[in-house]
Amino acid sequence: MPLVTSKELLQQAQKEGYAIGAFNANNMECVKAVIEAAEEERAPVILQVSQGAIRYAGLKMATAMVNAAAEEASVPVVLHLDHGTSFLQNVQCIHAGFTSLMYDGSAEPLEKNIETSAKITEIAHAVGLPVEAELGNIPKIEDYLSTEEANELRGRSPAEQVDALRAKAGPQVEALMADPGQAQEFVSRTGIDSLAAAVGSIHGMWDDIWPLRRDRIEALQKATGLPLVCHGSSGVIRTRAEAKAKGIELKPNECTLEEAVKIGLCKINVATIISITFLRGAREAWDERPMEKDLRKILLPGLKAAKELVRSYMRLFGSSGKVTGPARVDASEVKHAE
Repeated sequence: MPLVTSKELLQQAQKEGYAIGAFNANNMECVKAVIEAAEEERAPVILQVSQGAIRYAGLKMATAMVNAAAEEASVPVVLHLDHGTSFLQNVQCIHAGFTSLMYDGSAEPLEKNIETSAKITEIAHAVGLPVEAELGNIPKIEDYLSTEEANELRGRSPAEQVDALRAKAGPQVEALMADPGQAQEFVSRTGIDSLAAAVGSIHGMWDDIWPLRRDRIEALQKATGLPLVCHGSSGVIRTRAEAKAKGIELKPNECTLEEAVKIGLCKINVATIISITFLRGAREAWDERPMEKDLRKILLPGLKAAKELVRSYMRLFGSSGKVTGPARVDASEVKHAE
C-alpha cells in the first residue's frame, strides 16, 4: 500500500495503549526483515532513515528502498526522518516523499530549538505531514565509556553492568532528561505532533539492561498530552521478568519498556540491537561456511535473525494484530534468492 503518515497511527496507539516500533532502514536486508515481520504480525510499522543511512546509501537510495517495500506491503508503513539535522534537511525529505519528519534540536539552546521546530512544523503541516521534535538530551554510551571500558564492562554480569553505569552515568543521564514544564511550553509554541523526550535511555547500548524513569514519563504525558517517543530503546530492560532473570533490581521510580508503553510511550525506536543481531547471524553463517562465494547466503541468516527480533518487539509493544485483513504476501512463504 502507499506510504502513510505517522500522525493517525500514533494517535490510535495512544488511544488504545500500545506503541509502534520504529526500525532503521540501514540496508535492503533490514528493510525486508522489518516488512516481513510486520506482515506476519499484522502490525503497522515505521521505517526510519537515520543520518548514518543517509551518509551510507544517500537519501535517494534509502528512500527508494522503503518506498519499494511499502508498495508490496499490506500493512501501514511510515517513512520517517530520524534525528533530522536542520530545516533544510527536513525540506529535502518532504521533497523526497517522506511521510513523517523529525528535527533534533536537543543540542541547541531552547529558544533556537523552539524556533526551528516551529518553522519545520509550519511547512510540514501545510502539506499534511506530522513532525516529531526532541527535548532534553538523550546521551550516547560513548559519552561515558571508552571502547576499552565498554568491552570490559560487557564481560560482567548484567546486574554489575547496571551498578557500574548507575555510578558512571546515572546522575548525568538524569540531569539531561526533559523537564515537564519546559515540555509544555515547547509543545505549545512549536505545534509538534509527537515528542521525543529524554526519559532516561542511552543511545548505543549493547544489551537491554537499563531502566527508564516512570515518574518522568508520567509527568511528560500529563504536561503535553502528546504521543511520546523513546529513542535509544535497544538498551532498555524489556520486562520485569527479564530484569529478574538478569538479577537487575529496579528502583521505585524506574520501569521497563513494557511498562513504559502503558503509561505513555507510543513510538519506540530500536536500532542498535537489531544491527547487532543481524551482524551476529551473518557472522555465524560465515563461520560455518568461510568459503561461501554467494553473499546472499551469508546475509540471509542475518535477515532472519533480525526479523525474529523485530517480531518480538512488535509483540512487546502490543502492535501485533492491529491491522485487519489478510496479508498481500504470505511472508512465511517468501522465497529468498538462492
